[in-house]
Amino acid sequence: MTESISRYIDFLSLEKGLASLSLESYKNDLDKFVKYLEVNKLNIYNIKQTELSGFLEFLRKSGMAPSSIARNLSSIKGFFRYLKKSGEAQNNPAESITGPKLFRPSPGALSVDDVFKLIKTAETACESDKSKKKLSLRDWALLEFLYGTGARVSEASDAKRDDLYFEMKLVRLFGKGRKERIDPMGRAAWDAVKAYLETCRPKLAGPKSEDYLFLNNRGSRLSRMGIWKILNKYVMASALSKKVSPHTLRHSFATHLLAGGADLFAVQELLGHADITTTEIYTHLDREFLISEHREFHPREKW
Repeated sequence: MTESISRYIDFLSLEKGLASLSLESYKNDLDKFVKYLEVNKLNIYNIKQTELSGFLEFLRKSGMAPSSIARNLSSIKGFFRYLKKSGEAQNNPAESITGPKLFRPSPGALSVDDVFKLIKTAETACESDKSKKKLSLRDWALLEFLYGTGARVSEASDAKRDDLYFEMKLVRLFGKGRKERIDPMGRAAWDAVKAYLETCRPKLAGPKSEDYLFLNNRGSRLSRMGIWKILNKYVMASALSKKVSPHTLRHSFATHLLAGGADLFAVQELLGHADITTTEIYTHLDREFLISEHREFHPREKW
């Protein structure tokens, strides 16, 4: 089993390009799991779902925080997917196991509906924009880019056309300390960015543009403050009641991925977090969602 874990860690390092801290977290989680199996004389290659659930219960009784239990489960799920894909195991007992439902103070994420409303406001503005420069196209592309990649405001400001890989639908971003990462970006964002590059950016470009992706009205790189102002313009136009910053879209990106079932470590890589504990702040459920679920499904709470 130790050899299988070593091969898996090598796979994550070589094939997935995970950072050293992420690899260490995976290994620590799996070592803890292996020790549990050895103590209870269980074989990982024919372990049952109930026995795997027993490990999660063991972690809970040992006092481990729900977020850490969720991270351990994420590590185990990834390992079993690897074992099945490589032919070392026939089944994946972790596939249908769900982790603890977590609630933490929200880091300010918008609901999916609010994000869509914000972006739709910018997209609609393009239809009524009669100016030659069509700045609304830039604004729409910018909002789609921020939400589509989870980029920091500085990463969006520093992005260049050369960082776009259209054929592979990938974007290169440079995070803190100029650490490079490659993130995918969805079709909606690509459509908006492509429209901006074809129609708007050529009219903005000038001697100071260099290769920067997002330009201001004078043809220079769009600054972080400029991005804030653009976002605030559409927040007000959308009549959103919440306080929204560029980082809010990054929070929303992570929260919506995890709510949809994305792997915690995958989201860590997409955000460019060096430490998995930074990503764990997103493992929460929105209070309104909890209330709506209770009201809809509890037999004594039919409204």
